[in-house]
Amino acid sequence: MKIINSKSLKDELIKKIRSNKKNKTLLIISQGNNNGVDQYKKSIIKRCDEFNIRYLDKKFLSNENHIDILNYCNKLDDIDGFIILQPLSSDTKLDYLRENMPFNDLDGFRYDSLGKIMDKNFENLPQTVRSIIKFIDYMNISLEGKNIVIANSTNVIGKPLAMYLNYKKSTVTLFNSKTIKQKEKIKNADIFISAIGKANFYNSDYFRDGQTIIDVGTSFIDGKMYGDIDYKSIENLDVKVVTCRNGIGSITTLSLIEKLVMD
Repeated sequence: MKIINSKSLKDELIKKIRSNKKNKTLLIISQGNNNGVDQYKKSIIKRCDEFNIRYLDKKFLSNENHIDILNYCNKLDDIDGFIILQPLSSDTKLDYLRENMPFNDLDGFRYDSLGKIMDKNFENLPQTVRSIIKFIDYMNISLEGKNIVIANSTNVIGKPLAMYLNYKKSTVTLFNSKTIKQKEKIKNADIFISAIGKANFYNSDYFRDGQTIIDVGTSFIDGKMYGDIDYKSIENLDVKVVTCRNGIGSITTLSLIEKLVMD
């Protein structure tokens, strides 16, 4: 197993952000309590502090909803971009927010952003997807003709990523909770991308030599973060691995800040 180091990617993004530093304000919206959301938010705030970027961290109560969120947003001035950290509460209608959120969309959230993706305009991809693509480019992987499996079918990761990879002439399979013969399909893949949020779910039984594995999933057990891949079980395989902790997660926050300062 070869773990792909993100240091040079991070250094490149940090240099780009510092050279394009502008007075921008980021709106961070979350709701309720979720370990993954809290971890991501801390990373965003840490980077904002590092680059002296203004931010507004607004956490809504679980009994508030989409109307409360939009009313709050409509009273704000001088916001240069927003990100909504999911999941939100069950009573909060994402479709209403996708239709009506003001401000610059930094994370492929609004319907107009999703529509552009469908029309092969990838400027407003979700940040996690942008980070996955950055790693694929960094590893100099030619996507044409590749067989790629994505264990995620959401608007946040799976669907927009599949649109991009299909545009690059890959053959893409999206997994959902009812997908059958997963081991067979993953073993036949050139690239496997997982974002299911189940600790150590995929072990060596799913993989073979020669694959690239990108672990996007995060979950927490007793306060410790785990990815979807059982790394210990695959350490003797000849595979390239982008881990959840020092891989995609470390790039996603910087990618968000890059989008904010460059727009």
